[in-house]
Amino acid sequence: MAKIIYFGNEQLAQGIKAKTPIFDALLDNDYEIVALILPTANTRKPFPIDLKAKANNIPVHYTKDTSEILNIINQTQPDIGVLAAFSKFIPTSILEAIPNGIINIHPSLLPKYRGTTPIESALLNGDELAGVSVMRLVKAMDAGPTYAQGEVKITDQTTKQSLYEHLANLGAKLLIDVLPGILAKTAPESLQDDTRATFTTPLDKSLSLLKTDSKSAQELVCEVKAFAGFPKSKLNLCGKNCTITAAHSANQPKSELDQLCADGKYLVIDQLIPENSKPMTAEAFLNGLKNQ
Repeated sequence: MAKIIYFGNEQLAQGIKAKTPIFDALLDNDYEIVALILPTANTRKPFPIDLKAKANNIPVHYTKDTSEILNIINQTQPDIGVLAAFSKFIPTSILEAIPNGIINIHPSLLPKYRGTTPIESALLNGDELAGVSVMRLVKAMDAGPTYAQGEVKITDQTTKQSLYEHLANLGAKLLIDVLPGILAKTAPESLQDDTRATFTTPLDKSLSLLKTDSKSAQELVCEVKAFAGFPKSKLNLCGKNCTITAAHSANQPKSELDQLCADGKYLVIDQLIPENSKPMTAEAFLNGLKNQ
C-alpha cells in the first residue's frame, strides 16, 4: 500500500472541536502514514490528530521549515502527501519532492471560497449549500485541479461544529474513493475556472460585537453561527457582557433580551454565555437576574 506523508491538524474551521476522520480513513484503509507534520505544537492541549498519530506509532514533526520538511520527505520516501488544514504555505520545492504531489481536502465547492475560512464564509453569507473538494495542491492558493466534490445542505439547525463534521467526514470518503486513481494516474482532473473564484478573509476578535444598529437580524443570526467558538458574538445584555451562542430572527421580541435590528426585525436570543458563567438559555439568564 502507498506511503503517505500527512500535513495538518484537520481543524478545517476556527473555534470548533477538531476530529480526525480523514486521518482515520487512511489508517482504516491500510495506507501507511509515514509522518505527520504540524506547523506548530499545541502545548496547552495536543491536537486530537497528534494523539492519534502517537497512539499508532507515527512520527510527529512540528515544523514549517522547508529544509526540515524536505529532509523528512527524503528520509521517509512517501508516494503522496495528504493535507487538511496545515495553515501554512507549501512551497513548490516540497510539492515537487513528493512523486504524486500533495492532495488537499478543502471545505468548499471550489473555486468558491478559496482561503482559510470557507466554512465560516458559507455560514456568514447564509448559503443553502456548503461543500468539500479533493484537489491537487499547486503554488497558487487553492487553485489546483479537483478530483471530487461533494455537497452538504445548510439548514436552520446547522451549526459550525455540525457543518465541519459533515464536511470532514464527506471529504474523508471522497479521498478514499479517488486516491487509488490518483496514485495510478488514471483519476480525471477538473480544472478550476479562475474567473469564478472567490476568496475568504481571516477572522479576528474585532468582528465579535454584534452591530444591531447597522445590520439586519438575519445577518446577525449568520454571524452568531459563523463566529461560534471564534471570534464569538458579543452583546451587553442587562448590564452583563454575554457571548451569544444561538439566536434567530423574528418580527416581534420574545423577551427583554431581544435586539431591534436595522431592518426593523428582532434578533431573538436563544442561548448565551454570560461572562464568567456557564452556557444557558435566555429564559434561565432572565430567571437568574430576577433572583439576584
